[in-house]
Amino acid sequence: MAYWSHWKKPNWRHYILIFLLLLLAGNYLARYYLQQRERERNITVTVRVEKNTFAGHNSLGIDENNFSATAYFFLRFTTLGQWQFDPGKANQCPPEIRSLNGREVSCLGFMYPLEPGSAIKTFCLLRTTQTCCYGPRPQWNQYLLVELKKTVKFERFAPVIVRGSFFVDPQPSQGFIYRLEGVEVTAVDDAEAELDPVIAAQNARLPLFDFTLLDRVKIERKIPPELQQLDGRKVMASGYFLERSESIPPQLLLGSVGWDGLTVNKRPNIYNAILVLPRESGQIPPLWKENGIFTGTLRIEPDSAKWAENGIAVLHNAVRGFGGGYDYRWWSWLLSPLTGWIVLLFFLAFAVRKSQANGESQ
Repeated sequence: MAYWSHWKKPNWRHYILIFLLLLLAGNYLARYYLQQRERERNITVTVRVEKNTFAGHNSLGIDENNFSATAYFFLRFTTLGQWQFDPGKANQCPPEIRSLNGREVSCLGFMYPLEPGSAIKTFCLLRTTQTCCYGPRPQWNQYLLVELKKTVKFERFAPVIVRGSFFVDPQPSQGFIYRLEGVEVTAVDDAEAELDPVIAAQNARLPLFDFTLLDRVKIERKIPPELQQLDGRKVMASGYFLERSESIPPQLLLGSVGWDGLTVNKRPNIYNAILVLPRESGQIPPLWKENGIFTGTLRIEPDSAKWAENGIAVLHNAVRGFGGGYDYRWWSWLLSPLTGWIVLLFFLAFAVRKSQANGESQ
Protein backbone atom coordinates (compact mmCIF):
# COMPACT_ATOMS: atom_id res chain seq x y z
CA MET A 1 0.00 0.00 0.00
CA ALA A 2 2.99 2.26 0.36
CA TYR A 3 3.19 2.82 -3.38
CA TRP A 4 -0.39 3.95 -3.79
CA SER A 5 -0.18 6.29 -0.79
CA HIS A 6 2.31 8.41 -2.72
CA TRP A 7 -0.21 9.39 -5.41
CA LYS A 8 -0.90 12.65 -3.54
CA LYS A 9 2.72 13.51 -4.28
CA PRO A 10 3.34 12.33 -7.86
CA ASN A 11 6.89 11.39 -8.79
CA TRP A 12 8.57 10.27 -12.04
CA ARG A 13 7.17 6.72 -11.73
CA HIS A 14 3.61 8.03 -11.75
CA TYR A 15 4.20 10.02 -14.92
CA ILE A 16 5.86 7.05 -16.63
CA LEU A 17 2.94 4.83 -15.60
CA ILE A 18 0.40 7.27 -17.04
CA PHE A 19 2.45 7.61 -20.24
CA LEU A 20 2.77 3.83 -20.50
CA LEU A 21 -0.98 3.31 -20.05
CA LEU A 22 -1.77 5.90 -22.72
CA LEU A 23 0.83 4.39 -25.05
CA LEU A 24 -0.56 0.88 -24.62
CA ALA A 25 -4.14 2.11 -25.08
CA GLY A 26 -3.15 3.88 -28.30
CA ASN A 27 -1.24 0.80 -29.41
CA TYR A 28 -4.25 -1.47 -28.91
CA LEU A 29 -6.66 0.93 -30.61
CA ALA A 30 -4.34 1.29 -33.63
CA ARG A 31 -3.80 -2.45 -33.84
CA TYR A 32 -7.52 -3.19 -33.56
CA TYR A 33 -8.39 -0.61 -36.22
CA LEU A 34 -5.76 -1.85 -38.68
CA GLN A 35 -6.67 -5.49 -38.11
CA GLN A 36 -10.32 -4.65 -38.75
CA ARG A 37 -9.36 -2.85 -41.96
CA GLU A 38 -7.39 -5.86 -43.12
CA ARG A 39 -10.19 -8.23 -42.13
CA GLU A 40 -12.67 -6.15 -44.12
CA ARG A 41 -10.43 -6.33 -47.17
CA ASN A 42 -9.68 -10.01 -46.68
CA ILE A 43 -11.02 -11.80 -49.71
CA THR A 44 -10.48 -15.15 -51.33
CA VAL A 45 -9.60 -14.72 -54.99
CA THR A 46 -9.25 -17.53 -57.51
CA VAL A 47 -7.61 -16.55 -60.78
CA ARG A 48 -7.68 -18.99 -63.68
CA VAL A 49 -6.35 -19.18 -67.21
CA GLU A 50 -9.21 -18.33 -69.54
CA LYS A 51 -10.11 -20.73 -72.33
CA ASN A 52 -10.96 -19.75 -75.92
CA THR A 53 -8.99 -16.55 -75.61
CA PHE A 54 -7.78 -14.32 -78.41
CA ALA A 55 -5.28 -16.18 -80.60
CA GLY A 56 -1.67 -15.69 -79.59
CA HIS A 57 -2.26 -14.63 -76.00
CA ASN A 58 -2.97 -16.18 -72.64
CA SER A 59 -5.58 -14.47 -70.51
CA LEU A 60 -6.22 -14.51 -66.77
CA GLY A 61 -9.71 -14.19 -65.37
CA ILE A 62 -11.30 -14.02 -61.92
CA ASP A 63 -13.40 -17.04 -61.07
CA GLU A 64 -16.40 -15.42 -59.42
CA ASN A 65 -17.82 -18.84 -58.54
CA ASN A 66 -14.96 -19.24 -56.04
CA PHE A 67 -15.01 -15.72 -54.74
CA SER A 68 -15.71 -14.62 -51.18
CA ALA A 69 -15.47 -11.16 -49.69
CA THR A 70 -16.25 -9.43 -46.42
CA ALA A 71 -15.74 -5.77 -47.29
CA TYR A 72 -18.68 -3.54 -48.24
CA PHE A 73 -20.97 -4.76 -51.03
CA PHE A 74 -19.11 -6.50 -53.82
CA LEU A 75 -20.41 -5.92 -57.32
CA ARG A 76 -19.78 -8.91 -59.55
CA PHE A 77 -19.31 -8.95 -63.30
CA THR A 78 -21.84 -11.76 -63.50
CA THR A 79 -24.39 -9.22 -62.23
CA LEU A 80 -23.30 -6.54 -64.69
CA GLY A 81 -23.51 -9.07 -67.52
CA GLN A 82 -27.26 -9.45 -67.07
CA TRP A 83 -27.88 -6.30 -69.12
CA GLN A 84 -27.57 -7.25 -72.77
CA PHE A 85 -27.10 -3.65 -73.85
CA ASP A 86 -27.59 -2.81 -77.53
CA PRO A 87 -27.21 0.85 -78.57
CA GLY A 88 -29.59 0.22 -81.45
CA LYS A 89 -32.37 -1.07 -79.25
CA ALA A 90 -34.30 0.37 -76.32
CA ASN A 91 -33.69 -2.54 -73.95
CA GLN A 92 -33.95 -1.45 -70.34
CA CYS A 93 -31.42 -2.06 -67.61
CA PRO A 94 -32.56 -4.93 -65.32
CA PRO A 95 -34.03 -3.75 -61.98
CA GLU A 96 -31.36 -5.69 -60.03
CA ILE A 97 -28.64 -3.54 -61.56
CA ARG A 98 -30.68 -0.32 -61.59
CA SER A 99 -31.25 -0.65 -57.82
CA LEU A 100 -27.48 -0.33 -57.29
CA ASN A 101 -27.30 3.06 -58.99
CA GLY A 102 -25.52 5.54 -56.71
CA ARG A 103 -24.64 2.89 -54.14
CA GLU A 104 -21.15 2.51 -52.69
CA VAL A 105 -19.73 -0.79 -53.89
CA SER A 106 -16.45 -2.61 -54.31
CA CYS A 107 -15.53 -4.45 -57.49
CA LEU A 108 -12.69 -6.86 -58.21
CA GLY A 109 -11.00 -6.92 -61.60
CA PHE A 110 -8.02 -6.05 -63.78
CA MET A 111 -6.95 -2.56 -64.82
CA TYR A 112 -6.94 -1.46 -68.45
CA PRO A 113 -5.37 2.03 -68.54
CA LEU A 114 -6.95 4.87 -70.50
CA GLU A 115 -3.94 7.13 -70.07
CA PRO A 116 -0.17 6.65 -70.25
CA GLY A 117 2.17 6.32 -67.31
CA SER A 118 2.54 4.21 -64.18
CA ALA A 119 0.22 6.51 -62.15
CA ILE A 120 -3.28 6.90 -63.57
CA LYS A 121 -6.70 8.27 -62.64
CA THR A 122 -8.88 6.79 -65.39
CA PHE A 123 -9.09 3.16 -66.44
CA CYS A 124 -11.47 0.36 -67.31
CA LEU A 125 -11.97 -2.44 -64.82
CA LEU A 126 -12.42 -5.86 -66.46
CA ARG A 127 -12.93 -9.40 -65.22
CA THR A 128 -10.10 -10.73 -67.44
CA THR A 129 -6.79 -9.55 -68.84
CA GLN A 130 -7.85 -10.44 -72.37
CA THR A 131 -8.18 -6.84 -73.55
CA CYS A 132 -5.01 -5.93 -71.64
CA CYS A 133 -3.17 -8.32 -73.97
CA TYR A 134 -4.44 -6.56 -77.11
CA GLY A 135 -7.40 -8.86 -77.38
CA PRO A 136 -10.80 -7.94 -78.82
CA ARG A 137 -12.88 -5.15 -77.32
CA PRO A 138 -15.07 -6.48 -74.48
CA GLN A 139 -18.85 -6.25 -74.56
CA TRP A 140 -20.56 -3.23 -72.98
CA ASN A 141 -21.58 -5.23 -69.92
CA GLN A 142 -18.12 -6.65 -69.26
CA TYR A 143 -16.34 -3.61 -67.87
CA LEU A 144 -16.63 -0.47 -65.73
CA LEU A 145 -15.25 2.98 -66.46
CA VAL A 146 -13.40 4.03 -63.30
CA GLU A 147 -12.67 7.69 -62.59
CA LEU A 148 -10.54 8.75 -59.62
CA LYS A 149 -9.72 12.14 -58.14
CA LYS A 150 -6.16 11.10 -57.29
CA THR A 151 -3.70 9.00 -59.26
CA VAL A 152 -3.02 5.39 -58.26
CA LYS A 153 -0.37 2.91 -59.28
CA PHE A 154 -1.19 1.01 -62.46
CA GLU A 155 -1.21 -2.72 -61.77
CA ARG A 156 -0.54 -4.59 -64.97
CA PHE A 157 -1.35 -8.15 -63.90
CA ALA A 158 -2.42 -8.13 -60.25
CA PRO A 159 -6.19 -7.87 -59.74
CA VAL A 160 -7.37 -4.83 -57.82
CA ILE A 161 -10.32 -3.95 -55.59
CA VAL A 162 -11.91 -0.64 -56.53
CA ARG A 163 -14.28 1.00 -54.06
CA GLY A 164 -16.55 3.86 -55.00
CA SER A 165 -20.00 4.93 -56.12
CA PHE A 166 -21.54 2.89 -58.93
CA PHE A 167 -23.67 4.50 -61.64
CA VAL A 168 -25.71 3.07 -64.47
CA ASP A 169 -24.83 5.71 -67.06
CA PRO A 170 -25.14 4.41 -70.63
CA GLN A 171 -23.08 6.61 -72.93
CA PRO A 172 -22.14 4.37 -75.86
CA SER A 173 -20.73 7.32 -77.79
CA GLN A 174 -18.19 7.72 -74.97
CA GLY A 175 -17.55 3.99 -74.81
CA PHE A 176 -19.27 2.87 -71.59
CA ILE A 177 -22.58 2.06 -69.92
CA TYR A 178 -21.34 1.54 -66.35
CA ARG A 179 -19.31 4.06 -64.40
CA LEU A 180 -17.61 4.03 -61.01
CA GLU A 181 -16.50 7.15 -59.16
CA GLY A 182 -13.63 5.51 -57.34
CA VAL A 183 -12.30 6.56 -53.95
CA GLU A 184 -9.87 3.71 -53.24
CA VAL A 185 -7.89 1.16 -55.26
CA THR A 186 -6.20 -1.76 -53.51
CA ALA A 187 -4.06 -4.35 -55.24
CA VAL A 188 -4.86 -7.93 -54.30
CA ASP A 189 -1.43 -9.06 -53.24
CA ASP A 190 -0.23 -12.00 -51.20
CA ALA A 191 1.83 -9.92 -48.77
CA GLU A 192 5.14 -11.06 -50.22
CA ALA A 193 7.56 -8.18 -50.17
CA GLU A 194 9.34 -7.15 -53.36
CA LEU A 195 12.94 -8.14 -52.71
CA ASP A 196 16.10 -7.43 -54.65
CA PRO A 197 17.52 -10.96 -55.09
CA VAL A 198 21.17 -9.89 -54.82
CA ILE A 199 20.60 -7.89 -51.64
CA ALA A 200 18.27 -10.56 -50.21
CA ALA A 201 20.89 -13.27 -50.77
CA GLN A 202 23.57 -11.13 -49.16
CA ASN A 203 21.39 -10.39 -46.13
CA ALA A 204 20.48 -14.06 -45.77
CA ARG A 205 24.14 -15.07 -46.32
CA LEU A 206 23.10 -17.56 -48.97
CA PRO A 207 24.43 -18.19 -52.47
CA LEU A 208 22.22 -16.88 -55.29
CA PHE A 209 21.66 -19.52 -57.96
CA ASP A 210 23.28 -18.59 -61.29
CA PHE A 211 21.30 -19.83 -64.30
CA THR A 212 24.33 -19.38 -66.57
CA LEU A 213 25.74 -22.52 -64.93
CA LEU A 214 23.01 -24.45 -66.73
CA ASP A 215 24.19 -22.95 -70.02
CA ARG A 216 27.63 -24.38 -69.30
CA VAL A 217 26.06 -27.79 -68.71
CA LYS A 218 24.47 -27.57 -72.14
CA ILE A 219 27.79 -26.73 -73.77
CA GLU A 220 30.15 -28.95 -71.77
CA ARG A 221 27.66 -31.81 -71.23
CA LYS A 222 28.83 -32.16 -67.64
CA ILE A 223 28.24 -30.54 -64.25
CA PRO A 224 30.69 -27.66 -63.71
CA PRO A 225 32.48 -27.55 -60.33
CA GLU A 226 30.71 -24.29 -59.34
CA LEU A 227 27.33 -26.02 -59.70
CA GLN A 228 28.47 -29.25 -58.05
CA GLN A 229 29.57 -27.26 -54.98
CA LEU A 230 25.95 -26.14 -54.45
CA ASP A 231 24.65 -29.70 -54.19
CA GLY A 232 22.94 -30.18 -50.83
CA ARG A 233 23.32 -26.53 -49.84
CA LYS A 234 20.62 -24.06 -48.96
CA VAL A 235 20.45 -21.51 -51.78
CA MET A 236 18.27 -18.69 -53.01
CA ALA A 237 16.94 -18.71 -56.58
CA SER A 238 15.30 -15.81 -58.38
CA GLY A 239 13.47 -16.09 -61.69
CA TYR A 240 10.21 -16.25 -63.60
CA PHE A 241 7.36 -18.44 -62.45
CA LEU A 242 6.59 -20.73 -65.36
CA GLU A 243 4.50 -23.89 -65.13
CA ARG A 244 2.74 -24.25 -61.74
CA SER A 245 0.97 -27.23 -60.25
CA GLU A 246 -1.02 -27.59 -57.03
CA SER A 247 -0.59 -31.36 -57.20
CA ILE A 248 0.72 -33.37 -54.28
CA PRO A 249 3.52 -32.58 -53.92
CA PRO A 250 3.14 -29.08 -55.40
CA GLN A 251 5.74 -27.99 -57.92
CA LEU A 252 6.66 -25.27 -60.39
CA LEU A 253 9.37 -24.29 -62.83
CA LEU A 254 11.55 -21.30 -62.06
CA GLY A 255 13.20 -19.96 -65.18
CA SER A 256 15.81 -17.43 -66.19
CA VAL A 257 13.45 -16.02 -68.85
CA GLY A 258 9.70 -15.49 -68.92
CA TRP A 259 7.38 -17.58 -71.05
CA ASP A 260 3.89 -16.66 -72.26
CA GLY A 261 2.95 -20.29 -72.93
CA LEU A 262 3.23 -19.90 -76.67
CA THR A 263 6.61 -18.54 -77.76
CA VAL A 264 8.66 -21.58 -78.78
CA ASN A 265 12.13 -20.09 -78.41
CA LYS A 266 11.48 -19.26 -74.75
CA ARG A 267 9.94 -22.60 -73.83
CA PRO A 268 11.33 -23.77 -70.46
CA ASN A 269 13.84 -26.61 -70.54
CA ILE A 270 16.46 -28.16 -68.28
CA TYR A 271 19.04 -25.58 -69.41
CA ASN A 272 17.09 -22.42 -68.52
CA ALA A 273 14.86 -23.52 -65.63
CA ILE A 274 14.98 -25.49 -62.40
CA LEU A 275 12.27 -27.55 -60.76
CA VAL A 276 11.03 -26.13 -57.45
CA LEU A 277 9.34 -28.38 -54.91
CA PRO A 278 7.66 -26.09 -52.35
CA ARG A 279 7.35 -27.09 -48.74
CA GLU A 280 3.55 -26.83 -49.00
CA SER A 281 0.87 -25.89 -51.53
CA GLY A 282 0.43 -22.46 -49.95
CA GLN A 283 3.87 -21.56 -51.29
CA ILE A 284 2.70 -21.71 -54.92
CA PRO A 285 2.52 -18.07 -56.12
CA PRO A 286 -0.73 -16.75 -57.63
CA LEU A 287 -1.02 -16.70 -61.42
CA TRP A 288 -0.61 -12.94 -61.68
CA LYS A 289 2.82 -13.12 -60.04
CA GLU A 290 5.36 -13.22 -62.86
CA ASN A 291 8.58 -13.60 -60.92
CA GLY A 292 10.00 -13.86 -57.45
CA ILE A 293 12.38 -15.65 -55.11
CA PHE A 294 12.48 -19.13 -53.62
CA THR A 295 14.83 -20.47 -50.95
CA GLY A 296 15.45 -24.17 -50.49
CA THR A 297 17.95 -27.02 -50.62
CA LEU A 298 19.48 -27.53 -54.05
CA ARG A 299 20.02 -31.01 -55.41
CA ILE A 300 22.09 -31.67 -58.53
CA GLU A 301 21.52 -34.73 -60.73
CA PRO A 302 24.98 -36.06 -61.63
CA ASP A 303 23.77 -38.67 -64.15
CA SER A 304 23.28 -37.03 -67.56
CA ALA A 305 21.08 -39.97 -68.62
CA LYS A 306 18.50 -38.85 -66.04
CA TRP A 307 18.51 -35.15 -66.89
CA ALA A 308 15.61 -35.38 -69.31
CA GLU A 309 13.46 -37.08 -66.66
CA ASN A 310 14.62 -35.48 -63.41
CA GLY A 311 16.12 -32.19 -64.58
CA ILE A 312 19.60 -30.97 -63.73
CA ALA A 313 18.82 -28.89 -60.64
CA VAL A 314 15.92 -29.27 -58.20
CA LEU A 315 15.14 -26.96 -55.27
CA HIS A 316 13.67 -29.05 -52.44
CA ASN A 317 11.61 -27.98 -49.40
CA ALA A 318 11.39 -24.50 -50.90
CA VAL A 319 9.67 -21.43 -49.49
CA ARG A 320 8.95 -18.12 -51.16
CA GLY A 321 11.26 -15.24 -50.33
CA PHE A 322 14.12 -15.92 -47.97
CA GLY A 323 12.12 -18.15 -45.65
CA GLY A 324 12.47 -15.90 -42.64
CA GLY A 325 8.78 -15.88 -41.85
CA TYR A 326 8.82 -12.10 -41.42
CA ASP A 327 5.51 -10.27 -41.36
CA TYR A 328 5.80 -7.50 -43.94
CA ARG A 329 2.65 -5.70 -42.90
CA TRP A 330 3.85 -2.30 -41.66
CA TRP A 331 1.75 -2.43 -38.52
CA SER A 332 3.14 -5.79 -37.40
CA TRP A 333 5.57 -3.99 -35.06
CA LEU A 334 2.66 -2.95 -32.81
CA LEU A 335 2.64 -4.76 -29.49
CA SER A 336 0.35 -7.71 -29.05
CA PRO A 337 -2.04 -7.55 -26.06
CA LEU A 338 -0.02 -10.20 -24.18
CA THR A 339 3.26 -8.33 -24.70
CA GLY A 340 1.65 -5.08 -23.56
CA TRP A 341 0.38 -6.61 -20.32
CA ILE A 342 3.78 -8.16 -19.61
CA VAL A 343 5.49 -4.77 -20.08
CA LEU A 344 2.93 -3.09 -17.81
CA LEU A 345 3.22 -5.73 -15.06
CA PHE A 346 7.01 -5.55 -15.12
CA PHE A 347 6.89 -1.78 -14.71
CA LEU A 348 4.34 -2.00 -11.87
CA ALA A 349 6.47 -4.60 -10.10
CA PHE A 350 9.53 -2.39 -10.49
CA ALA A 351 7.66 0.74 -9.30
CA VAL A 352 6.16 -0.98 -6.23
CA ARG A 353 9.51 -2.46 -5.28
CA LYS A 354 11.20 0.89 -5.70
CA SER A 355 8.53 2.62 -3.61
CA GLN A 356 8.82 0.02 -0.84
CA ALA A 357 12.57 0.43 -0.81
CA ASN A 358 12.20 4.18 -0.45
CA GLY A 359 9.68 3.72 2.36
CA GLU A 360 11.99 1.41 4.27
CA SER A 361 14.91 3.81 3.90
CA GLN A 362 12.79 6.54 5.41
